Amino acid sequence: SVPDQSKLDSLASSVTTAAKQQANLGTLSKELMSTIEKNSSLKGQVNVVMTDAGIELRFGSNLLFPPGKAALRPEGYDAIFSIGKILGYFVKARSAFISVEGHTDDTPLRSTVEFKSNWELSSARATEVVHYLEDTVSIEGKRLSSTGFADARPQNKEKDPVTGQFTEKARNDNRRVVIRIYYHNDV
Repeated sequence: SVPDQSKLDSLASSVTTAAKQQANLGTLSKELMSTIEKNSSLKGQVNVVMTDAGIELRFGSNLLFPPGKAALRPEGYDAIFSIGKILGYFVKARSAFISVEGHTDDTPLRSTVEFKSNWELSSARATEVVHYLEDTVSIEGKRLSSTGFADARPQNKEKDPVTGQFTEKARNDNRRVVIRIYYHNDV
C-alpha cells in the first residue's frame, strides 16, 4: 500500500497550524495573566483558564453587572476595556474569534418586566459585553458571538447537604461571564 502524499501533506500542515495556534494562545494567556495581576480591580475577579478549545476569561458577574441587570457597571466597563485592548489586537493579528457566554445562578428572577427568566438575563449580559467589544474596543462583529446559558452549566455544583440547594459560594461562582478566545479553522 502506498500512502497518499497529498493527505499526508495536509495532515502535517494542520498539525503545524494547530501547534502555532496553541503557542499563540499560550503567549496571549501569559499576557492576560500579567495584565490582571498588575490591575488591582481585576486581580481576584478575573481568571484565565487554558482549555483544549482556547482561552477562557472568567469574570465574576458581580464585577460586571448589578444583580438582575444587564447594563455594565462602571467598573465592568473598565474591566472589559482593560482586557479588550489586548484581545482586539490579538484577534485582528491572529485571525481568532471571541465568544461571550452569560451564566446565572439557579435563583429564579423576581417578578420583573425587563427579563422573563435567567435565560433572557444571561443572553442580555453576554450581548452587552459583545456590543461593548465591538463598539468601544473596535473588534470586528464577524469575530464575535454571544450565548446565554442561564443556570444550565454551573461551574460550581456544591450543594448544602441539608437543603439540597446550591451553596451561596456555588451560586456566586455560577454567576459569571466567560469570554472565550479560540480559532475556527473553517473560516
